[in-house]
Amino acid sequence: MSHYTATITKQSKNQSIGIGLKETDTGLTISSINSEGPLSQTCLKPGMKLLAINNIEVSGLSTKEAVQIMKDAEGKLALSAVDFVPANITFQVAVTRVRNDNGQINERVLATMKRDINNVTPTIFMEAGVPSNTFSKIYTLIESELLPHAMALRSHETTYNREMQSYTSKQMIKGGLVGFGTESNHEKKVFQMVAQGAQLQRNVDLKATQVKDQINAMLAKYNIMATVALESRRLAKYSSKQKQSNTALDVVGIQFHAIPF
Repeated sequence: MSHYTATITKQSKNQSIGIGLKETDTGLTISSINSEGPLSQTCLKPGMKLLAINNIEVSGLSTKEAVQIMKDAEGKLALSAVDFVPANITFQVAVTRVRNDNGQINERVLATMKRDINNVTPTIFMEAGVPSNTFSKIYTLIESELLPHAMALRSHETTYNREMQSYTSKQMIKGGLVGFGTESNHEKKVFQMVAQGAQLQRNVDLKATQVKDQINAMLAKYNIMATVALESRRLAKYSSKQKQSNTALDVVGIQFHAIPF
């Protein structure tokens, strides 16, 4: 890990230095640096882990306590930090829409890992002494075993949404009767897609649990625990009478946590 120290001069205790901090599982992380503040041209960047303020270690301190130390300082102020990679290995599954020459919109589902395997080793792994080959096995497991199922689910959801738009606009039943034997082929297709969508979601959940358990077996001796990483996604309202839209939780990889001794 690369260490960095930025030194500035505060003209008074009330001078703002323009730095934001947030508490994480591994300590205090720099969340923002004001582009017009005295730290903007230094080596410190958002995402780094703060180690010390004027040689005072901040390990175990709250954001409020660290900020107070910086406020109390007058004259020389030295901040030490280290490159920090978040304690997760995650991916993103996105739907891109491109209009072709005929004016039609083509949708494509893309799934990619958020960070490259060559520069993604979480800081928590390096601090715990996790071998690089173990990290590579974990990264590859997530990429090859979990990501494809998440992509399959999103692809299915995208196709289902297109079918539903066509289904509701054309009205699937002629004559207004709904019952066995009166379903259109389009209606049958939509019902089948609903059932398969539920199964694909179950596949993602089961595979996430399986991958998480395998990773926990690899990390047990390093006192690191793996959990499923989730991201929220707001769903469209299905009725004008619905008070608020629902939220979906998508599996996006694996999160890591240090287990206290």
